[in-house]
Amino acid sequence: MSGSQGPDRYRFEFLPEIQAEASELDETLRRVVAGLVVELHTNPHLGDLMDDRWPENLEGRRKLRFDRPGWKREPRYRLVYRNEPTDGAVQLMVVLAIGRRDRMIAYAKASVRLTRRLGDAARRSRRS
Repeated sequence: MSGSQGPDRYRFEFLPEIQAEASELDETLRRVVAGLVVELHTNPHLGDLMDDRWPENLEGRRKLRFDRPGWKREPRYRLVYRNEPTDGAVQLMVVLAIGRRDRMIAYAKASVRLTRRLGDAARRSRRS
C-alpha cells in the first residue's frame, strides 16, 4: 500500500510495514481497518489527538481505537497516523502503525517509524 488521494486533495501514505501488520490481523479486523481507512478518506481528523504521554514524539498525532464488532470492553487495537502538516490544511496523511494497544505495541512501532521518517526528511533537506 503506497498511497492514494483523498477527496479533499490530501494524499494517503502507508508505510511499507503497514501491509504486513494488516495481514497479521484476522479477516474481521482487516475489514474493520478497511472501513476506518474509507472514513479517513473523508475526514483526516477522525482519530483522537494524542497527548504528551509516552511516547512523547507522538504528541499531536492521531489514533483510532478499534476492535471486532460486538466487542464490549475497551478496544484492543489502534491505528496510529500523522497528518502533514500537523496544523492547517492536511496535504498528506501517513499511517504509522496498526496493531495491539496492550504493552503499547502499536504506539512503540509508530514512535520508531516517525523518528525514522523525520530523520530521513532532515537528511534529505540537508542534501538539498
